[in-house]
Amino acid sequence: MSSKAIIIFPYGGYENNKQCEYFFWWTVDKCKEIDKKPIIVINKDTLINNNAVSFMQDERSGTLEVIQTWAVDTCQMWLYGWGHVLDNHPEADRIIQIPGDIDYIYEENEFYDNLGQFIEITDADIAIGDFKPGEEYDAKRLVDTYGTYALLANWFPEISKSIRAMALNRPRSEFINIRISVLRELLKNNRKFAYEQTLNFIIKSWNFYSRQWKYDIAVFSLGTLSDDGSYRQYSGSIDQIERTERILSLLWREIKEPLEKDISDKAIYDEQYKAFIDEYDKLYKKSKGIVESARTTIRAFLGV
Repeated sequence: MSSKAIIIFPYGGYENNKQCEYFFWWTVDKCKEIDKKPIIVINKDTLINNNAVSFMQDERSGTLEVIQTWAVDTCQMWLYGWGHVLDNHPEADRIIQIPGDIDYIYEENEFYDNLGQFIEITDADIAIGDFKPGEEYDAKRLVDTYGTYALLANWFPEISKSIRAMALNRPRSEFINIRISVLRELLKNNRKFAYEQTLNFIIKSWNFYSRQWKYDIAVFSLGTLSDDGSYRQYSGSIDQIERTERILSLLWREIKEPLEKDISDKAIYDEQYKAFIDEYDKLYKKSKGIVESARTTIRAFLGV
């Protein structure tokens, strides 16, 4: 069994952040335990803005598979990395994806012991690396508490309940260990998103007929950490919540919309379609209220 590790290079680099640089290379060394040549996905913007000069000049980068892409955000970098493995590494049967912008780790030895176990998981179809934020009012905690979970409960209450049963704190986690055959199924004939890929995969993994998971999903606790401080900014937090609302409302329409080709009786189809629109309008109104409440709450907690 062969696994390919993908590390997402921090968008802002680590030129002026020795701590981030230290954790980045520590992550690289850990990934080399299961993949001799981990893949580093780096955004072209990062290179153009000279935020990866020290990385590109570091002799250790020559031991890595560095791939460059134009991407609107890190989630699109994920998609590029997955596609690269699917197209160029037929020997691999698992992909382990890890963010490279870790800024601070609490209890480092424990975290990297856990990370080592996480990257070695082979029995679950999808393993999500879960973590706790170190600060009480960490922006990611606020986004998930007042945004992600509330919106998910509005649009997909059954999935929300099942996620809670798994004790998953971070449904938007960037730590993913996935079987490639499952990844192909999730990407094939499904809309690809340039944001919130983990949440997208979770929803696509739910069987709406049997009301249970299609795949074996595991949650693995990594510990306590924080990432790039930019996530503490108010605008970045609101952007994440608005993106989450967009993907959830879009997926709900795609999943719930009645198709005319499946209903031969036009009168029945018209009736079902009206019910679909009425339900969407109701959920959309509630969703906007959730976003507004989250915006007000996060602004208060962040003190802006």
